[in-house]
Amino acid sequence: MRKYICLFIVIFALSAASAGFAGPSVKISAPPSIWVQTKDGRPSGPVIDLVEGIFNRFGVTVVAEELPWARAVARMKTGELDMIPVIFFTQERTKFMSFSIPYVQVSTAVFVPPGKSFPFNGIDDLVGRSGVMMTGDSISREFEMAESRLTLTRVSRYDQILDMLRAGRADYAVAARFGFVIHAKRLGLENTFERLEKPVATRDLHFAISKRSKFLNYLPAINQRILEMKQDGSMQEIINQAVDMAAETP
Repeated sequence: MRKYICLFIVIFALSAASAGFAGPSVKISAPPSIWVQTKDGRPSGPVIDLVEGIFNRFGVTVVAEELPWARAVARMKTGELDMIPVIFFTQERTKFMSFSIPYVQVSTAVFVPPGKSFPFNGIDDLVGRSGVMMTGDSISREFEMAESRLTLTRVSRYDQILDMLRAGRADYAVAARFGFVIHAKRLGLENTFERLEKPVATRDLHFAISKRSKFLNYLPAINQRILEMKQDGSMQEIINQAVDMAAETP
């Protein structure tokens, strides 16, 4: 059934284009982040390019607008906004959004100086070691319950984390994987730390389409394209581009 839906969408888009009709426009919004930058007052960057590449295959034009988060969510409820392409899944949001399959996993990881790695299978392996992490980071319920048993210093900037690790004043850092890598790249230090293989916690990023959007029936085709891009490696290239661009942004 999924194949027939995807085929129908492609045939419809090609027929409309050959007949000379202007294609439909999908309205999207995403706040500035690692994944989305702002250029000339509108969202841009590899993830926006990804959305455009997917919809352009179906003859659909993407209209990207930067909106405050609360307003974007409100417009998803009414259908005034069709898609948010950078969003975490929650059960509450399923009341008015439908989610794609994940396209990138966002993890919180343990980082150590080179040659200082240790077996890490869970939070208990951090007990007895000195750690550092960002003030305000909320990782998981499990981590919060175990935090009283950990020796942790909280700091307000990533460069402080990097300095403490390099100076030997911390055995490890617990940090958002991409955030840590981006700040290390900015300082030319991306090759001076090791990331332990097992993450502390993970979350997935999705596309979300309003349940009132006329583009909701495109979701199977979007999922198929995400799968194809994961398999051929092009999705990883987009993730790498997003990280590199964020590292170049002051």
